[in-house]
Amino acid sequence: MKKLFALILALLLTLSCTSAFAHTVTTRLTVDREQAKALFSGFGMPEAQMATVDPILSLVNALGVRVTTAEDGAQVDLDLNGADALSMGWALDDAGVNIVSTLFPNYYLTLSNETIAQIMTQMAQNMPGAGGEGGAGGFDMAAMQAVFGGYYQKWLAACTAAGVPGEPVEVKYEYKNYVFDTMVPVTVDMEAITVATTELLNELLADPVAMSMLQGMAQGMAQNSGATFDPQTFEADFLAGFTEWMAHFPDEVNAEVYTNANDVSGMFYMYSEAYYEGEETPFFTAYMLYENAKNMDMGFAMDLTDDEKQETVTMTAGFAMKDTDMKMFFDMGGIYYGLNMSFNGGSMTFDVFFMNDKAPLMTVAVEIAEGGDRTLPVDNAGKTVLAVEEIMQDANSEAAQGLYGDIQANGLGALMGVVMQQAPELGSLMGQAS
Repeated sequence: MKKLFALILALLLTLSCTSAFAHTVTTRLTVDREQAKALFSGFGMPEAQMATVDPILSLVNALGVRVTTAEDGAQVDLDLNGADALSMGWALDDAGVNIVSTLFPNYYLTLSNETIAQIMTQMAQNMPGAGGEGGAGGFDMAAMQAVFGGYYQKWLAACTAAGVPGEPVEVKYEYKNYVFDTMVPVTVDMEAITVATTELLNELLADPVAMSMLQGMAQGMAQNSGATFDPQTFEADFLAGFTEWMAHFPDEVNAEVYTNANDVSGMFYMYSEAYYEGEETPFFTAYMLYENAKNMDMGFAMDLTDDEKQETVTMTAGFAMKDTDMKMFFDMGGIYYGLNMSFNGGSMTFDVFFMNDKAPLMTVAVEIAEGGDRTLPVDNAGKTVLAVEEIMQDANSEAAQGLYGDIQANGLGALMGVVMQQAPELGSLMGQAS
């Protein structure tokens, strides 16, 4: 129960932050049920469990979430196909936060500022990447920037200088309805990049502060993922990983940059290829079309070889932006991920693709509107006042049992009535389970 209230608290405080930019935010998630069922089946879900998928997805597609903010708090409302299902409201005062809900209609919960601070501190410490500057818990981004910013800028400047442009050539080149009349060939001095990278490695190895921070970051990531970490071999492992990365540098890189001679807008199209010595086919290609800061299209394709399996897998990725729409995708050996985002005033739509680049697996629609009232009064009139700390200290206390009884007898009963009406498939499934 303690974890449940910590989760509720995190939700309340997170959603309260929406008041910084809106008064009412409505969110709906739609899942392509046929795609989802095909995926679950393809991944080997047992037939007995497959029977539960469709009812659950029917509930997901019916669910809507509305967050209404106020100066001193907010309210979250859940609806099923427009029918009110559950509401929770809270208000902040000098002592802490006060919470009411249709889930426990006869109770008024309080939570002190001291407890809030303790819970948030614990949650922050358990987040991936949390912790001090290189300690076991993770790393400090500001400290990382201070230590590694100079190294990165120096290395990036050397890589940029390694690109040697040739003489402009008059051409007529068309790409996606854009026509260009000038091409500049660019050859990349890979030896210069290799030298700069070797210098970077040597400087990092000679910097005890940098190595300590890298070790702390690696240790924190290992702990967060449940992996083992050996500090005694860290420097050797770091050197081996760095050397392996450099071993895959291409031997030849070239590019073609297309522009228009009389165009001062900065628009260009670039296509680049990278080769290993003795190979006639590039293992890496990249492209970028830049019209302006709001319109661009870029991506790459790369062949990855598994020496043990003697297999080559192609990885492709891309990003495109046009006005207020953005698209990005990643595909590795036929495993496809994609995200399309559209922003239109107070409306936002997110289409998520998986294994299918034609139709989204799910769509998240968000509507942001000014105004909105908190319809669930946050007051204790006629309610039992109960401090959350009391439940956290003893989940079996008489006071806690009273709250649980209210949830079971009143809150869940009303909620399940709406579920049975608006998502009968799920209601039927739950009836069979009981």
